[in-house]
Amino acid sequence: MGHLLSGVSPTSYLIGNGTGFYENNSKYFVFEACEYKRHFLAYEPDYAIMTNIDFDHPDYYLDINDVFQAFQSLTHNVKKGIIAYGDDQYLCKLDNNNNNINIYYYGIGSENDFQARNIQLDANGSKFDVYCFNKFFGHFQLAIFGFHNILNHLAVISFAFLENIGFNQIINQLNTFKGVTRRFNEKTINNIKIIDDYAHHPTEIKATLLSIRQKYPTLNIISIFQPHTFSRTKTFLNEFANSLDFSNKVYLCDIFGSREYNKSTDGGIIIDELMLKIKTHAGASILTLDNIDILFDNNDNRDCVFVFMGAGDIQKFQKAFEQLCIKRVN
Repeated sequence: MGHLLSGVSPTSYLIGNGTGFYENNSKYFVFEACEYKRHFLAYEPDYAIMTNIDFDHPDYYLDINDVFQAFQSLTHNVKKGIIAYGDDQYLCKLDNNNNNINIYYYGIGSENDFQARNIQLDANGSKFDVYCFNKFFGHFQLAIFGFHNILNHLAVISFAFLENIGFNQIINQLNTFKGVTRRFNEKTINNIKIIDDYAHHPTEIKATLLSIRQKYPTLNIISIFQPHTFSRTKTFLNEFANSLDFSNKVYLCDIFGSREYNKSTDGGIIIDELMLKIKTHAGASILTLDNIDILFDNNDNRDCVFVFMGAGDIQKFQKAFEQLCIKRVN
């Protein structure tokens, strides 16, 4: 959103990882907000884009209904309009009667105000048509991977349409979008493909792995995953296992406790339980910095793509592997 609008009018933005940009006299200010502890209720935006409602942060939220109520409360803070993913089973239940603003829905269902149709996914990217209020708006052919990224682009396109930004301006900006930090960030070291991704929730992991499968349909996906917080890992053991099963081989790192450092005594038990639940073809193993070489020794690196996922300090494992790749090949 920040990238698109920056090519149209002066725009400032702030992203959840702390990166941002400020420009004097900006027409737009785009920022990413988090539902943890209802932090996003501190804001009163003109527009809010809501991509999904999932049960997360079990150290704070009681259940999915509690999360829904937080999003429902956010609708009361929005001044002009809400752009929500209409195919989400919870977002489609939002009630805007209290503040009498429009909720615009985007998705693939025929009832959505903004629809992506004729979707094609292949190793070169994604193609889709956009219809706004059942009228053809334009065809998009973008170097993006994963169905979730089509939806993300559709949400941005929906907002641009509401702001009367023309198709040519939209497509020109989207064609130069290079992605964001820690989302499908890819590099190749001595012909070994490595991807870094922030995914730390089961839904995100599945989306990331399906995106990799789209781009590399014939390669084995080797997932290195570091769970984030003990409560999340324990609550979603089955969901994590099911998502990671989209890999060909899984390596689990010790849980990154984050704010739950005082609950680390059962971390080893939890990670072992997760390892046993993973049923992917080659199973799962525990990875440490001391045995990082098993990534190199146990896989045919020419036929693999290695994805490091997590919201903690997973980068230290990736860095150690990259150094090993350089050393072993040279």
